[in-house]
Amino acid sequence: MSAMRKPSGVPVKVSLANHTKLQEWANADERPTGDIVNELIERHERERFWNQAYDQLARLKADPVAWQDYMEEIAGFDALAGDGLEDEDPYYTPEEEREILANAGRAANG
Repeated sequence: MSAMRKPSGVPVKVSLANHTKLQEWANADERPTGDIVNELIERHERERFWNQAYDQLARLKADPVAWQDYMEEIAGFDALAGDGLEDEDPYYTPEEEREILANAGRAANG
């Protein structure tokens, strides 16, 4: 009597081209295709989260009164931080900071 193996997941229909690509990635990375699919889903979730955050921020900036209220609220939190690091050197160099801001702008603008 042979033991039946319970499937570890559920089948998902994908195009033949995508299935082939998944197999190529799995072979190259020496990982199961399911792990790659799970990673892609997690990446997509993060991307959706940040896209929604950027969209909400854009809507907030579009309303001058709401944006001013938000900035005043943030300033209040900054005043409360009191972390004692005001005289410390910045974490990023000015060049790194410009690069970070440029990347954030590109991400926000699609």
